[in-house]
Amino acid sequence: MRLKNLISTAYQKFSIKYFSFFMLIYFGVPFSIADSSIALGNIEIKIKKVNKLTNGYSDLEKFKSLDEELEKFVQSQRLEGLSVGIVKDGKLVYTKGFGHANREMETTLQPYHLMRIGSVSKLITAVAIMKLIEDGKITLDSQVFGEKGILHGGIYDVITHKRYEEITIEHLLNHTAGWSKRTFGDPMFINERVVSSLSVPLPVGLDGIISFVLSNSLPYRPGTYYDYSNFGYSILGKVIEALTDMSYEGYVQSAILYPLGITSMQLAKSRMEDQVENEATYYDDTPNNLRLSCYGTGESVPSTYCGFDIEAMGAAGGWLATSADLLRFLTAVDGFKDTPDILSNQSLLAMTAPETGHPYGWRGISQGTWWRTGTLAGTSAILKRKDNGISWVAITNTSNRRSGSFNGRINWIMENYFAKVNDWPEQDLFALTYY
Repeated sequence: MRLKNLISTAYQKFSIKYFSFFMLIYFGVPFSIADSSIALGNIEIKIKKVNKLTNGYSDLEKFKSLDEELEKFVQSQRLEGLSVGIVKDGKLVYTKGFGHANREMETTLQPYHLMRIGSVSKLITAVAIMKLIEDGKITLDSQVFGEKGILHGGIYDVITHKRYEEITIEHLLNHTAGWSKRTFGDPMFINERVVSSLSVPLPVGLDGIISFVLSNSLPYRPGTYYDYSNFGYSILGKVIEALTDMSYEGYVQSAILYPLGITSMQLAKSRMEDQVENEATYYDDTPNNLRLSCYGTGESVPSTYCGFDIEAMGAAGGWLATSADLLRFLTAVDGFKDTPDILSNQSLLAMTAPETGHPYGWRGISQGTWWRTGTLAGTSAILKRKDNGISWVAITNTSNRRSGSFNGRINWIMENYFAKVNDWPEQDLFALTYY
């Protein structure tokens, strides 16, 4: 039993790649995510295999008209690549890539290609927080800062404004913690100002951004003013780390994603050379798309690579995912009975119908439809859950002058298609990727 507990603790504490190293060093047992299980004496650890989904799985006559519309959309919107997935009653019935994962190599975008999902990451963070609430680690009213708060000491000692001690977990979830972008802009994208204020070198990282923000006064009393805050969700990532003694990424993977069979999702990196296997390339085709490197080299770089510090975004906007990944995650928090949810009905209700009127993690709620969007340089993503059992996702690896209309136009295409569908195929592509 002690051995089983040790293995379980290691699996929960480390990311999958470090767990593999742990197994090899501690037990002399090679471990791969491709294994279906490993056995140590009478202990067997089940591992979910992952097969690559390709476009061919969705080449059905029923989807031909949708394929044509999405091809036209890629051309008219001048996108390099687009990944789309659809779930009906808990089944992944469609997932397909259009255009290129890499323009220069002319690599066809496939459903297995990972892409940055921007602020869709906030939904993942909100779910992680709600799980910790269910586990009794915190409540919505838990104090975040101050001597009695979750985060204190170290970089949090710069706080001098008493209002910070009034910030609760709920204030961070619903963007009412009291910060305002009118003060100095979005702190996640003002590296030069942070450097100047703190007299530190680039990259400043999340800790530097936190020191900068907390050393300033809080413009509004917590709970009285809504202002969409990337910074607030980055703080939620720090809360998760403090409560679990794990990295934010490690906790989300081991407590939420891996149990669902989602093994490819991970946090993105800023440098092109640090991209992971099967990650798409990002393109910003807008004018003036060069930025000073967030690494302090003095070079002008593409906004998509080193133009901003995506590692600092983390819990606010740093995740990589495929369309299938996101829909698999969504089926576990959609409130439908087709598949088990990882949160209670009470938690899902709190997220989607809070007393404050501001949802947790979701961007909007209306008449049974929940949606979440995300945008970064080279990325736009939209995830939508409808009350008729249909959920869908679309992700692109391109920014351009037309990006402002991306969500509206792709939503029109999808809804127009759904209005014409009378019956859906029986296939469930989840069954091909998770078993």
